[in-house]
Amino acid sequence: MQTLVLAGGPNLVRAAVTEVVERSGCVTVVGQAAGHTELPELLGSEGERPDAVLLDRSLRTEGGPDLPEVVSLTAAAARTLVLGVSDIAEADACLRAGATGVLGPGVTAAQLTGALETVLGGGLVVVLETAPTVEAHVRRTVGARMAAPLSGREREILTLLAVGQEGSAIARHLGLSPLTVKTHIANMLTKLGAHHRGQLITYAYENGIVVPGAGRITVDIEGRDSWAAVRRAPCTAEDAARVA
Repeated sequence: MQTLVLAGGPNLVRAAVTEVVERSGCVTVVGQAAGHTELPELLGSEGERPDAVLLDRSLRTEGGPDLPEVVSLTAAAARTLVLGVSDIAEADACLRAGATGVLGPGVTAAQLTGALETVLGGGLVVVLETAPTVEAHVRRTVGARMAAPLSGREREILTLLAVGQEGSAIARHLGLSPLTVKTHIANMLTKLGAHHRGQLITYAYENGIVVPGAGRITVDIEGRDSWAAVRRAPCTAEDAARVA
């Protein structure tokens, strides 16, 4: 089961949130922080990091970093959902800092668990009372992410995804841990505003990262060299559904 760290808010609120999200069966809460100084330890090292962080905007920073700075810290380690945001500018700042979800103070338990499931699945969620106004900000923010260039490592991983390799095989081929590959894929989903891996593959073909008919590449699978053929046509909806 995927894991979650709660940060900020009164103890009673964190206890209630823990009960709600664990009852839903989508996550297990593995840590809680009242202030930002506790977060680095809870975020852990590679291989021990949570899948997501639910960050209450009332998180105590004790004269330290502001909310977007804390979001930048948590988003570097896990998908980050910010709870209790009512100000449009603050919501926009959190999204630009790397948050994959922003929720207003009036969300229901069902909205909270639904947002967590979406974020953990690679999506982006905004649930605010001022949603019509915020939508324009979200479109601009997501548009900026889509324009953000992929790193060299991300392009390597995307190329291997596009020829049908699974995360574990990609990790072995590139000498990375499976968690690192998973993190790179999550970062690409966020950058490109994609909701599943099939959309990443479509992006790879549409933007020339993988060229149909360009030949073959070598991929190490189960410790042996194998040949993986590059697809001969752009990814179709059926292709995307198979790899999503």
